[in-house]
Amino acid sequence: MSASTAVKNTGSAAGATGRKARKPRRPGWWLPYALLAPAVIFELFVHVVPMVTGIWMSFLKLTKMFISNWGNAPIVGLKNYQVALDFDSAVGMGLLKSFGITIAFTLLVVGISWGLGMAAGVALQKTFKGRAIFRTLFLIPYALPMYAGVIAWKFMLQKDNGALNHLLFDNLGLPGDKPFWLIGDNAFISVVIVAIWRLWPFAFLMLMAGLQSIPTDVYEAASVDGAKPLRQWWNITLPMLRPVNMSLVLVMFL
Repeated sequence: MSASTAVKNTGSAAGATGRKARKPRRPGWWLPYALLAPAVIFELFVHVVPMVTGIWMSFLKLTKMFISNWGNAPIVGLKNYQVALDFDSAVGMGLLKSFGITIAFTLLVVGISWGLGMAAGVALQKTFKGRAIFRTLFLIPYALPMYAGVIAWKFMLQKDNGALNHLLFDNLGLPGDKPFWLIGDNAFISVVIVAIWRLWPFAFLMLMAGLQSIPTDVYEAASVDGAKPLRQWWNITLPMLRPVNMSLVLVMFL
């Protein structure tokens, strides 16, 4: 009895071992596509369909009669593009001016935001009293809801009751009339300032994280060799932050 029982137990153990050794069942080929389907559908309806619709509308002659029912507008082919690219006409000049403003806005906002973020990140790398307070203050514009920020800036930039004109003309006594900051030529400056205020903390956050990944031994060795802080920044910091800067500038540009 003991021998047969031992044989049964051995067989049961071998069967259990065989069951445990079986590889887990792989999911079906459809699972990755099923998981990606919601994101693909969302991207399709949010970006692809409006983009294709806009391209199709550019070949139509949209007037006041067809603006509410643009599907019935007559097709004019490339005539809309011919009008828009005629830089001697008012439409072409307006398009060219809009393109120039867009380029200027992008270069100013991205460049100044990156410069402020880099300066603040480098300045806050060394330990000193109150560093945590400065880090928190610098990140407030990025953490503040955009709606609240826009309301605050709109109040500050008002002509008669705005905080900016009150400071410049009522407190500091600058001569002249109070300017409009939200319309006219000053609107571009106002939009650039607000965009920089909103964007530069993001650059500061990314660059500060990248700076913390650079070993301090590299800076110590460069200092022993006689490299000044500016040369250390040019020859050590910038090259080692290249992956961070590439991603950061791309995101800020978009």
